[in-house]
Amino acid sequence: MEFKKITSANIIEVKDINVYDIELDENHYFAANGIVSHNCRLKNKIQTKEFSFTNGNMGVETGSKSVITLNLSRIVQDWAKSTNEITNFVNTDGFYDSLTTYIKEILERVYKYHIAYNELLWDMYDANLLSAYKAGFISLNKQYLTLGVNGLNQAAEFLGLQCTDNEQYSEFCRRIFSAIKESNQEHNGKFNGHTLSFNTECVPAESLAIKNYNWDKADGYWVPNDTNLYASYIYKPNDTSVTILDKIRMHGKNYIGDYLDGGSSLHGNLSEHLSKEQYLHLMKYAAENGCSYLTWNVPNSECCDCHYITKVPINKCPKCGSTHIDSVDRIIGYLTRISNWSSGRQEEQKTRIYSKREEIGI
Repeated sequence: MEFKKITSANIIEVKDINVYDIELDENHYFAANGIVSHNCRLKNKIQTKEFSFTNGNMGVETGSKSVITLNLSRIVQDWAKSTNEITNFVNTDGFYDSLTTYIKEILERVYKYHIAYNELLWDMYDANLLSAYKAGFISLNKQYLTLGVNGLNQAAEFLGLQCTDNEQYSEFCRRIFSAIKESNQEHNGKFNGHTLSFNTECVPAESLAIKNYNWDKADGYWVPNDTNLYASYIYKPNDTSVTILDKIRMHGKNYIGDYLDGGSSLHGNLSEHLSKEQYLHLMKYAAENGCSYLTWNVPNSECCDCHYITKVPINKCPKCGSTHIDSVDRIIGYLTRISNWSSGRQEEQKTRIYSKREEIGI
């Protein structure tokens, strides 16, 4: 498996805003500070050097028209029950051959569901019921049919692996992601004259992550007792032993690389904003370790009385003195008021680890 190599990385100053032009094997990727980012579109096979928004309706058209999410924890546990003692040989070729064969058999059904839904979309298109598509703002043939992944951490933990930066866990991620990517490539093509493009992402699963956990617990599957949901990252967001540098590596070439064809976003939770030098250091570290999609997240605060907003967590408003404060954080995507989250997500937010400045090392 070949990794894309960074051939250049340049900072371009535009009206006091740094824009980072990173060239990987003659493909350009731009990252600017101060932009709002979302994690629904990570990787796509763009062949031309042009700027592209990721909302799917301008520039290079990307996005998912359908997402079917796999509960990887339940799948792995069902496989383990059907193979007796094979889990004792974790990280051997025979172990992974058996596991990935089982997963691919499930995927055969998923592709059928995707194709059926895709045909329904085309029926709606032909009936002039999809105005944005008819107007040419977006194309059904250019969008992905996405296989989502949820429960990666729990699947690994069930097998006795530690979800930290270690070779056994890295091998587990690479094998799982590679198997699904390989299957996607085999099923890409045409059906009834319509283009099929499959990809895989560690999806946000804002509400599904809680449902998967609760469904598995109710049905007698193993679930961890240190969380109330299945996270959407390679690392565990409540693990105090995993540093911000660990998280970058775990969203880089040794875990995701070219194995996860849709990608996974690193949300770098920080307890406070860093200096310019520290941010640049982390950007350089991410580039060196192949972490190609990431964002920094520092919880904000808003006074519910005078509506003063500050980009740090506070308990008392510095403007009016009120203690009626609402925190703002990101569930997975955009920053939103924590008070508007579901009760399950609010519970999970309290367990998140926000890395401190001293972890960075400069």
